[in-house]
Amino acid sequence: MKSVVLVISIFVVAFWCSCTTASPNQGLLKLVYDINGEILRSDTRYFVVSAKTRTGVVRGPVLFNGDANIVCPFQVMQSPRDLDRGISVYFKPKAPKQVEITESSDVNIEFDLGNPTVCNNNVWMVEGFPLQSDNPMYLSTNGKAGYVASWFQIKEVEDNNSTYYKLVFCHYGDEHICTDIGIDHTYGERRLAIRTGNTFNVVFIKDPFIGII
Repeated sequence: MKSVVLVISIFVVAFWCSCTTASPNQGLLKLVYDINGEILRSDTRYFVVSAKTRTGVVRGPVLFNGDANIVCPFQVMQSPRDLDRGISVYFKPKAPKQVEITESSDVNIEFDLGNPTVCNNNVWMVEGFPLQSDNPMYLSTNGKAGYVASWFQIKEVEDNNSTYYKLVFCHYGDEHICTDIGIDHTYGERRLAIRTGNTFNVVFIKDPFIGII
């Protein structure tokens, strides 16, 4: 009888410990919201636009190619047109069953290119990583899902009672050495990059044509 009671007691203690250790971690995960207050989801496309969108400056990321001989553009840049939302993206978490997007969790960022026949490179990455440089390191779509140079995070920014977000590149998924994604203006372009000395603050707009290819 004593052995049965002991087994039950151990089971209860183990169950209680598993519950109390899981709860704090869940509470630390802050959800990411779009401009309409809806939770970002991994199965939905979003436009990543400038936080200045409320003032009429939208300018989302697009694909750019500075060389006419290259068939498939791969450079990620901010659109030069104020009202251009750019190309919508999917956020794909490292945890395969995760649907709701949370802050400071690793995600791949993938352009939605519809049904490409030739150009299908759509996963963002930091070109040149892991080489270290004090110069800007540019974003491209030469990445692969799960590749070390393709993991990004979303972090909240608060300023003057306005809430928006920034995208950061966290080396090897380590949030303690994250680098903000900014805009590099070299040669008159607006390429997304790390080590630019500025931050591309953004908000998210749900693609209204979700499900329409």
